Parts: sequence; C-alpha cells; structure tokens
Amino acid sequence: MKTRYRSALVAALACASALAITLAVEPAGARGAKGAHSTAKAAGKAAKSTGKKVAGKSKVAPEKSVVPQIALAHGPAPQTSAADIALVKSAIEALRHGGASKATEVAATISDPVARKLVEWIVLRSDHSGADSKRFLAFIAGNPGWPNLGMFRKRAEAMLWVENIKPAQALSFFDRSPPQSGMGLLVLARALIAQGDIEAAKPLIREAWRYHTLSADVEKQVLERYSEYLSRADHKARMEKRLFAGDNEAALRAAHRLGSADLAIAQARIAINRKGGNARKLLDAVPADARQDPGYLFAHAHLLRHENKIAEAAQVLLSAPCDLAQVHDGEEWWVERRIMARKLLDLGDARSAYRVVAEGAEPTKENSRIERHFMAGWIALRFLDDPAMAATHFKRIQDVTRHPTSHARSHYWLGRVAEALNQPNEARAEYETAARGSAAYYGQLARARLGLPALALAPPPAKPDKQAEANRLELVRALEILYALNERQLVITLMASIGESVNDPGTLSALGELAEQYEDARGMLHMGKGALARGLPLDYYAFPTVGVPRYSAIAPSIENAMLFAIIRQESAFDPSDWSHAQAMGLMQVTPEAGKDTCKRFGCTYDFKRLRTDSPYNLQVGAAEIAGVLQDYRGNQLLAFAAYNAGRGRVQEWIAKYGDPRDPKVDPVDWVERIPFMETRNYVQRVMENFQVYRVRFGNDAPLTIDKDLRRDAAAR
Repeated sequence: MKTRYRSALVAALACASALAITLAVEPAGARGAKGAHSTAKAAGKAAKSTGKKVAGKSKVAPEKSVVPQIALAHGPAPQTSAADIALVKSAIEALRHGGASKATEVAATISDPVARKLVEWIVLRSDHSGADSKRFLAFIAGNPGWPNLGMFRKRAEAMLWVENIKPAQALSFFDRSPPQSGMGLLVLARALIAQGDIEAAKPLIREAWRYHTLSADVEKQVLERYSEYLSRADHKARMEKRLFAGDNEAALRAAHRLGSADLAIAQARIAINRKGGNARKLLDAVPADARQDPGYLFAHAHLLRHENKIAEAAQVLLSAPCDLAQVHDGEEWWVERRIMARKLLDLGDARSAYRVVAEGAEPTKENSRIERHFMAGWIALRFLDDPAMAATHFKRIQDVTRHPTSHARSHYWLGRVAEALNQPNEARAEYETAARGSAAYYGQLARARLGLPALALAPPPAKPDKQAEANRLELVRALEILYALNERQLVITLMASIGESVNDPGTLSALGELAEQYEDARGMLHMGKGALARGLPLDYYAFPTVGVPRYSAIAPSIENAMLFAIIRQESAFDPSDWSHAQAMGLMQVTPEAGKDTCKRFGCTYDFKRLRTDSPYNLQVGAAEIAGVLQDYRGNQLLAFAAYNAGRGRVQEWIAKYGDPRDPKVDPVDWVERIPFMETRNYVQRVMENFQVYRVRFGNDAPLTIDKDLRRDAAAR
C-alpha cells in the first residue's frame, strides 16, 4: 500500500472517532463451532483448575472487517479523497441510526465510484434498506464479483411479490434465472397462473409452501389465493419443516389445518424441544393410531434418549421410514441418529450403532453427509472388523465433497483399511494422497505414518494476472476505506466473502498482504480459510502470525505455536469475542477458570481486565493451558480436550475409552470417541494448527503430531 494513500486516509479521519460495529453480521463459521463450543465450555470449564513472553508482533492488531470479490470500474480509478471518505463515514452513521434513505442521499454525493458502490453495498445488506427490486437487481447486474449477491437476489424476489409486477415481466425475469427463494417461487407461480398455466404453477406453490419460511401475512395470502392447489400432504410437510426449523407458530398454524392428532404431535414435539416438564404427558396423549407417524417416532426416540433408555430409543429410530419424503428433514434425523449411535457404542452395541448411522434418510448438509459416511466406515472398520464395508463408506466421502480436509480424512482411513487387509502398497498410496493435505489433521497423521519428517506448506502465490490485478486494486481501495473507518466487522464480512469467491491466488495473496500490513489476523484468517477450503494455496494467510500482543507469563512457558493454535480456534483472533457461557477474549477464558488459574499461579483475578485487556487475557489463558499440560504430563490431546470441555469430562472419557497415553489405546480412535462433536473437532483443529504454526514460526520444525497424541512426560 502506498504511504501517500494511507496518509490521505488517515488525515481524512483525524477528527473522526471510530464507529461502533453493528451493521454487519459475522459470517457463518467465523468462530468455528462456537455454539457447541460455548456449551462444552459451560459444562466443562467448571471442572478446570488450572518471564516475558512474545506472541507474534508487539502491537495489538486493530480488528478489521473484510470485502468479497469486486469487479468495478474499468481502467485506472482515482484515489478516494478525504471528502469522500468523510461522506462514507456519514452514510454509515446515518444507516446505523436507521436512516437508509439518508445514507442513500449521502452516497449520491460521493464522487469516487468505489466508495459510492461500497456504501450502496452496505445499505443493501441492512435489514431496513427500503430498496425496491430494481435497486437490488441493478447492483447484482453491475457488480457480478461483489459479495452477498445471493442475499440481494432473494431480497429482490421478495420485493417482486410485494410490487406485483406484470406476469410477462416475471416470466422473462425467471426465464433467465430460476427462483432462488420461496417468494421467488410464488412470484413465478402467480405469473404462470395469470397466463393460464395452472399446472406449471402448482408444483411451485407446493414447493414454496412445504420448504420455505413465509411470514404469517404471506401464508394468509397463499391460502386465500391458492388453497385449492395445496393438499393435506403439503400442510403436513409444512408442519414438519417448521417444527424442525424451530418456527413453532407456523408449525402450529399448519397443525391446526391438519386436525387434532397432528396438533397433539406438534404440541408434544414443541414441549420436548423446550425440555418442558409436561413433554412425556403430551407425547403419551397422542392418539394410538397416530403413533406410527414419523414425527411421533422422532419425538419418541428423542425423549427416550433423554430418559437414558438408549436401546429402546434406537429401536424406535430403526423402525422409522428411510424415505426423505416421509421424514421431511434428513438433517434433523441425522443429528438424532449421530448422537444415538455414539450412545450405542458406549453400551457395546456396535451392530446397532452401525445400523442407526447407515440406515435412514440422507442428511442435507455436506458436513453431515461427510460425517455420516465417516462414522459408518469407522464403526465398520474399528468395531465390526469389516474393512471391505468400511472402504465403501470412506470412498463415499470423496463423492460428497471437494474439501481438502475431508479428502485427507477419507484417504487416511482408506489407508487404515488397506493395512487391515494386509495391502501395504495400497495403504501407502492412500497415505500419500492424504499427505497432500499438510494443513489438515488427517493429512498430518498420514505424513507421520509415511515417516515424512516435516510439513510442506504452500508458499505465498505469485502476483495476480492483468485482469485480476485490476480487480485487486479496486478491492484494496474498498478495504482501505473500511480499515481507515475502523469498520472491522464489515472488513471481516468482505474478507470471508473474498475467500469464498475469488479464484485468483495472486489476488488473494495481495489482499492477504494488505491485511497483514494492518496486523489484521482476523481478516487474514477468514480470507485464508475460505480459500483453503476450496483447495487454493493460501496456507500462509490462513495461519496468521500477527495480531497477538505481548504478555507476561505467570506459569511454565508454552510455545508461541501452541498459543496461536489455540487462539485461531478459540476466538479467531477476536479479542472482543464473548460467548453465552461467558468465555471471553482471545483465549476464551471463563470467569471460573480464570479464578482457578489465578489462584493456582498467584496472580490477581480481574473480570473486567479478562474481558477488555488482551495481554491479561493471554496471561491467564496461557497459564490455564500450561496448567492442564502439567496435569496431563504434557499430553496435548488430553490438555486441549480439557481446555475445551473441562477436566471432569476428560476423566470420564479416560474411564470409558482408556488412556491415550497407554500404548494399547489408539489415540486416533480415542479422539473419534469423544462424544461431543464440537470437542472432537476442537482437538483435531488445534492439533493441526499447532503443527502448522510450528512451521510458520520455524521453517525447520519437525512433524510431531503422532508423538504429541501419545506424549507422556512421566514415561520418559
């Protein structure tokens, strides 16, 4: 970035205070498995007790937000003036106070097209933009590389319904691109009916009614206009989908249309979901002739599991239909099956566990389909001694996803299958394929199995090509404006979209460099993770080494690599991160764990500082992880699991599954036996992060993941 340009930006804001961040919504997955993480920490951290240290660079990185791929003006564009930057600030401030129209007025006075377009993007992202369909569609057409275009398309379709556009216009519009939302389906159906094509409209109405969120007002309109095209099966499907979505009011409206039996099922399921004390009573009140209903079976199995009647619950699940059309939501059924299967494994019933996983409707989310095929293969291989059946499932993972981490997992376990079949050449070939995923847990395990001494991380990519360079310059300018305005959450939102959409590694590298100049670890991480997930060589930026301040160690020192590995997974480098379990800061320290750690290592506990003082948060968090490492004799697997879920949980798992420090216990299996999905993922991600960060902080660092999983200082 040119010094002259940066100076202009800074000067433009010399008199402006930083704005609070309220407009942007952090992208999904930005904090890892945060919801489950918070639950695990709340349950487990209560069981914890727990010289100068340099973590990265000495400056605390200002937290920034990020920008998606942007294809803007052709040819050289002028620099953003101080006046335009001030206008961008004014527009954002107006929008923050509910003035979308005022923000739009201000945007019209901005001379720089990049800055003007940036404001328009921010306005259209807000929930109360006041924009009509033409405005959304104009932005989409003029800016095919910008982020959030899918959101804008859906909002445009909703406005098309309100605007009641002419049938010919609707048909022409959707002829170019099919509907992307329930409202779009209804707009197209309305146009088809107006043109006399009722048969073509019927399936669109049914699809919108069955599967999409509709407001009570839109529901009323649909029923007034199209009720004759909706069957009992359509109302049943709507009830089921709304129940699984937690949209209880819409579910009850649908249930009332169906009759007393379905209403009884819906009321019982809502009570079960709310953990109501009357749940069993309501479920028992369901008429006997409705108890083969899939929705009833789901609720019954769920309640039996919570009553710890696992074998009985499993039989109920296995009696349910496998047809997605009958169960309506394969995703929610999979969640129940996944939990149930692990309960059955704990009871020693591997055969039933396999059936619960392998049978049933396919889940809808990619991650769930991956997990289903992995679990089925893992149970078949490690519990049923059926490597041939296991191989079928592990191979299916490669059909489901292109994600490098999942491919490494698939090939690693196919290597284990080949070993079980005494096929060393095939095993080596599978491990070699898995080993290409150096940044992935199972890729690293495969490298260790092959005896490879170190990781091979991708170097930063080359410069972008000519067209990508033009896009890059515009992206840099948009990002610079947001950095200067301290609009960190908008930067993160944009950066995440960049990682998910920009295909040129050189452009991504250039933007990563910009984020690194600002010591914006969050921006680097979100951009890099999105790119890595698509197989692009952005290892360097996905594992940032900036943005963490110095702290004074009060406990035995831990490696910088370990500190960064934990921060990357815990808070994604967000010092303001705060969970419902009160885990806070870069290290996500809970008040109770903080008190225990300070008592153990002789520091003063201060709740306010834990939340607002990053060096103090690091001091306490680093001491906490040092303490659990001491408690588990240096074993990282157990220490990371305890940091996430608590020592009490870890002791339970050791009692159930053995001690991974014991040579007779396979630590890879031990990790997979962890019953909390979030903690399993946490351990694997921090283990892989640690190996990568050891390379990032020292190029000749050896690969030690296999030893780290078994490490036992007392045995040396």
